[in-house]
Amino acid sequence: MAEIEGSVSNEEGEPVPNVSVALTNPDDASIIKGTVTNDSGAFTLSADPGSYILLVSYISYRNHTVEISLNAGENLDLGNIELIPEDARLDEVIVEGERSYMEMNFDSRSFNVGKDITSLGGNALDVLDNVPSITTDFEGNVSLRGNEGVQILINGRPSNLVRGGTDGLGSIPASMINEIKIITNPSARYEAQGTGGIINIKLVDNAQLGFNGSIQSNVGYPQDHGAGINLNYNNNNINWFLNLDFEYESEPETGSSFQSFSEDTTYVYRETNDVTERESEGDIDFGADFYLPREQVLTISSRISVEEGEEDGDLLYTDYLPNSPGVYRNTFEDWDILRQANRSNLEESRETDYDVRLSYEVKFDGSDHRLTAEADYEFGSEGEDVLLSEDIEQGASDFRNQRTFSDEEYSELRIDSDYERPLGDNGRFEAGFRINLDWLDNNYRAQELINGNWTTPVEGMGLSENFTFFENVNALYSIYSGESGDFTYNMGLRLENTRIKTELDQTGEGSDQNYLNLFPSAFLSYTISSQNSLQFSYSRRISRPWSRFLLPFTEINDSRNRSVGNPNLSPEFGNSFELGYLRRWESGSVLSSVYYRYRTGVIDRISTIDGNGITTRRPINLATENSWGIEFSADQDLFETLSLSGSFNLYQSNRDGDYEGINYNSESESFTSRLRIRWRFLESWNFQSNIFYRGAQQTTQGQESGDAYVGSGLSKELLDGRATISLNVRDLLNTRQSDREIINPNSYTNKQYSWSSRSFRLNFRYNFSSGQ
Repeated sequence: MAEIEGSVSNEEGEPVPNVSVALTNPDDASIIKGTVTNDSGAFTLSADPGSYILLVSYISYRNHTVEISLNAGENLDLGNIELIPEDARLDEVIVEGERSYMEMNFDSRSFNVGKDITSLGGNALDVLDNVPSITTDFEGNVSLRGNEGVQILINGRPSNLVRGGTDGLGSIPASMINEIKIITNPSARYEAQGTGGIINIKLVDNAQLGFNGSIQSNVGYPQDHGAGINLNYNNNNINWFLNLDFEYESEPETGSSFQSFSEDTTYVYRETNDVTERESEGDIDFGADFYLPREQVLTISSRISVEEGEEDGDLLYTDYLPNSPGVYRNTFEDWDILRQANRSNLEESRETDYDVRLSYEVKFDGSDHRLTAEADYEFGSEGEDVLLSEDIEQGASDFRNQRTFSDEEYSELRIDSDYERPLGDNGRFEAGFRINLDWLDNNYRAQELINGNWTTPVEGMGLSENFTFFENVNALYSIYSGESGDFTYNMGLRLENTRIKTELDQTGEGSDQNYLNLFPSAFLSYTISSQNSLQFSYSRRISRPWSRFLLPFTEINDSRNRSVGNPNLSPEFGNSFELGYLRRWESGSVLSSVYYRYRTGVIDRISTIDGNGITTRRPINLATENSWGIEFSADQDLFETLSLSGSFNLYQSNRDGDYEGINYNSESESFTSRLRIRWRFLESWNFQSNIFYRGAQQTTQGQESGDAYVGSGLSKELLDGRATISLNVRDLLNTRQSDREIINPNSYTNKQYSWSSRSFRLNFRYNFSSGQ
């Protein structure tokens, strides 16, 4: 036998994974043996001695062929093979290539953002709206295949931008995002957090020789304005970079809710609200890469983010005296008004965030043998002041004006290291560790206006408190992967120890949790041919409750809605299984998957209503869940300038749980579908349109209606391709909204919400470099 090895890169020198590499017969071009490149673009093949033609092929690139002759026992190193894009114009010394929008692998799927016209001028949440398998809602929650237990990473690492939910994703401009990678069944290399999988947001890395960069700006309606500049200077083994971004938004939001009661029929109420949310923010990211001798790279960087916001809401509350008991559903005929009040919610928020990172990489004997290490320290503060006031238009009310203050300081230290090396001819070993420390100090106060003085309510200890939170996660992992004929495998094990402490300063109430868990992962792939392959995967994951869910005191959202945390929440655990089939051909590919997930300790937020009509939401470990589904993702070049991609995900979940004597068993079935068309015409024009639909689904306490929207964009390249101007519209048909029902034994609630519906953006981007 003889061995062949090599690597494949694109025209920019970046490694290209999942490239088809095949040995063919020189006489009839039949395929004798094949494989695909790994994540580092490397490949290996073994074959009998003889003469062959090596064929390297990948979508949107020209086929590369090499005539080779192998001797017994020979190890032939072909070095690096650079692929040439299909539409390369060699006579002009300009190589124009475009990565496929969707690149499908078994362990992950990547979505290239750079050519997504419909998200230009937007932010990371706008980008996620266009990615198959992902759904977002009006509260900013992000779900992967219907599961909100998702771990969101920035450049493969955790970030405080998403430490308290996904609101921070709104501060990442779409222009700074290069790629969205979805990992539905992560290996033991990744932190075990997130039973739903991982969404990795990879930012633009524009390190090139000399001086280069880009400037971009956008204006929008409703008001959505931004400007940014990215600068890069590479000289004398040092790459300096600086990114600046400033944004201002003012968006309208509307909604309504209706509540009725079957036991206490004192009144039924309806609420309508109009909200204007304004937000301004600025970000600075700067640092340098130092290229040291012996394949070493040291990176020092820092980020500063400042944000201010204001939310001005007008709410009209109408309480009715119904003429008969029972559960009433939005029918107001012959109802008498008990009281009507205009209420104003004015919220001011502020946040500052600082991040300092130090990373190091060294390669031994080639890129397959390396050590990486990183230390990241992030700290900051955020605050929120809310004033609730009321004017009575009809009837009487004992409502008192209220105000709340929330101030929070946080810090996080993370240290991790990963080591990789080949073992033997086909084996590979990986190992690493992580230390993560997270601190939070939250001070919350609520007051009422009584006789002209702001006073803490009598129930004070439940409404004003100082809360401290500490979390420490330590982890070790190891992975072994190998190859045997047409089979490849990857087996990993991760050990994580978690310590969470919470405490209320005034009362000493709190919790102390300490648990040690193992998280195995396994992948088995079978290459049927260079175009067809199968994979089975398994992973065990955890979803720890985020800090705000652990806050034990009551937080006032408005005069009739409150939230309360639960310091005794336990983590969710999930076991995921997936079987996939990947089929590639010259002009497209399709990935079909069947998956099953079993979760325990599922965290859900339960709504209860007291006799005064005040709704309180609290998180609890409600249920166990069985869920399964089938998903298809495909892309196809219809013509040289026209491409189509889409996805369809059908899933079902069954939950079994009880809370306070009420059974919350439920079955939910829904589906999501996306279709994306892209047309390049007249050489420099691009048109793109995305269509999304999500079917109706059952929730723990009711149901949620379906959701559909269309987004489109048109762009024109200028100045020999160095500049782009584009116009895009989100929710073209103005159809996006949320309609939810909450059904309890003694009450019924309907909530409808519409957020930043149809919007337009005009964007401009200009790229420059010292070579232009």
